[in-house]
Amino acid sequence: MTELRLHILPEAYEMSLDGKTLAALPEGASALLRGSGARLREIDIERLIEAAEDWIMPTSKSLQHLKLRVHDATGRLSHALEAQMLWTPSEVEVAFDRVFHAVGHGEDVDRESAADIVLLRELVHHGRLVSVAVD
Repeated sequence: MTELRLHILPEAYEMSLDGKTLAALPEGASALLRGSGARLREIDIERLIEAAEDWIMPTSKSLQHLKLRVHDATGRLSHALEAQMLWTPSEVEVAFDRVFHAVGHGEDVDRESAADIVLLRELVHHGRLVSVAVD
């Protein structure tokens, strides 16, 4: 059974397939958020999407139709997703829409959690993932 994993660490994102590292992003959410202000704006979400895509696209073809297991060592994603453990692609999209809506309406949004959700959404979208399990 093929196992795709995303590790959300305080200092990095790491993605692996069957135990082999596919990609690592030192600084994790901070790297995606580079250039964003203290309070996120819609343009910052667009930049987050672009940065996430830059990280994901080189490996996206190898992710097609897999299930993703996320290990969230920070607790940010688990908290933002309200502790729901299993997600469909459409539910991930709804979570992203909530973040985008909140940012668009000037609400205070946790920057790192927003980065995690954007990254997850882009992984699901470009990898055509079938589900996401968060532990």
